[in-house]
Amino acid sequence: MSLLVADNIAVSFGGVKAVQDVSFTVNVGEVFSIVGPNGAGKTTIFNLISRIYDVDHGSIVFDGIDITKVPTHAIAELGIARTFQNTELFEQETVLKNMLIGCHIHRTSHLISELFFLPSVKRQELEMRRAVEEVIDLLDLQSYRDNVIGELPYGVRKMVEVARALCLRPKLLLLDEPSSGLNPEETEDLSFWLEDINEELGITVIMVEHDMNLVTQASDRILAMADGRTITIGEPEAVQNHPEVLRAYLGD
Repeated sequence: MSLLVADNIAVSFGGVKAVQDVSFTVNVGEVFSIVGPNGAGKTTIFNLISRIYDVDHGSIVFDGIDITKVPTHAIAELGIARTFQNTELFEQETVLKNMLIGCHIHRTSHLISELFFLPSVKRQELEMRRAVEEVIDLLDLQSYRDNVIGELPYGVRKMVEVARALCLRPKLLLLDEPSSGLNPEETEDLSFWLEDINEELGITVIMVEHDMNLVTQASDRILAMADGRTITIGEPEAVQNHPEVLRAYLGD
């Protein structure tokens, strides 16, 4: 069953064709990776799905809904969460507070009930705390719960951003170069966490990544791109050995 279908999507910036007539389908429960050299259009596709950019033509259907014209602020409410190449966290807040911010779309209380801290608000707060603690346990962030983000190593910050995205309880998680800046041990841990996110939480994942070892280990299928175009889509081994993929990475 398809969760996301991109059909013939394209976008240009001035005379630069960043994405050119790309089509792909991501199935429910899949880990789907997008790979390619710098400038291939990988992150641009994420920005199209996130509605940061508008498509010039084509469509993107998520969970049966055409999101091509959906307002950017509504994307998270539909069940799409994402991370960025560079962490976008509140540097002066703790890990716990950053993660609680990820729960905001599930808040149902209003100003008056919040001011008087009514029982419904208390129950909601406890539920959000439980949800955050489950993610903390999943990603082994217990020892960092009360640390301020600005004091943490870069690798931990990357995982906190993933954790905050998970607090949205998404159907689809977009990971933009999650291993960037991680050391080999952290990257290996990431591969296990990806498996847990996918299998234990039932979250479908689309990942943009340069580390081909991680991509091969974690992905069900791969979309390989170059110069904004699709080279091939398939299982990891077939994509790695595709002559056009080798040419894009290694040259003639």
